[in-house]
Amino acid sequence: MPWDPDIQYNNQIYNNPYNPNGYKNARLRKLVLIIVGIFVIIILAILIFHHASQPKSQQSKQLISATAAAKKKTPDAKVSNLKVAGGFAIASVSDPSAQGQANSGYETIFKVNKDGSMVQIASGSAFGPLDLLQLGIPLLTQAKLLSTSLTTVEQNLASQCDYSEGAIGFLGFDGSFNPGGWEIDAGTLSTLEQKLSSVIDTQNVSANPGKQVICVNVTQNNSNKTINSTTYTSTFTLQIQFITSDGTLTTHTLTFAIGFNNYHTYTLDGQNI
Repeated sequence: MPWDPDIQYNNQIYNNPYNPNGYKNARLRKLVLIIVGIFVIIILAILIFHHASQPKSQQSKQLISATAAAKKKTPDAKVSNLKVAGGFAIASVSDPSAQGQANSGYETIFKVNKDGSMVQIASGSAFGPLDLLQLGIPLLTQAKLLSTSLTTVEQNLASQCDYSEGAIGFLGFDGSFNPGGWEIDAGTLSTLEQKLSSVIDTQNVSANPGKQVICVNVTQNNSNKTINSTTYTSTFTLQIQFITSDGTLTTHTLTFAIGFNNYHTYTLDGQNI
């Protein structure tokens, strides 16, 4: 039988039958892909917007507050290593535009207000437990700020107080006091230490654990000196603090008077000692 090209052509057509729904299905698949793509874009946009609109983390807020407080003292202040606990904060504050210690950073203490804002209350090369107690920071809060144990802070307090094996420490008595920059002579200082130690030792016998006084500190506040124009007796006044091992501070008034014929009197809160 002779070859008929028309028959071959027709067979090829018959071998590839036409699907009347193919075009419609292709369009449907394309439409579905477009819808899915749009949906994915919308979801991503929502996630990005949500992340951008989320409030700053607590740590970021605290760093912003500390920086704002530090800049009131040091316009170019940079705050790092910030820690917050118990209504206080501690950080390193440096001044990139300065030289020396200021450039490397000072240890800085902040008071945290109820609204989260901060006020810088102290700055220096270092602060011991007693220094922080003077700023109103309890030992437990100090431990949290310094990421150490309460026991370690208590031991550091005893060391700073020069307390050892029951021997009371005395701080600041070798300084100069107002008015006039008067000082305590060695003999008077020795007597004051003996009399105060006697009073404190008696109190410590009946004190609860943690409430025993370990040192006496002169505050450098409210000191005074008067001279009686008739007897020429000189009366000296000091404001002192008793510090217990748990970090409790109590303020007291110490006076001593010196006159002719070896006249001496010593009082604590108005009571002779």
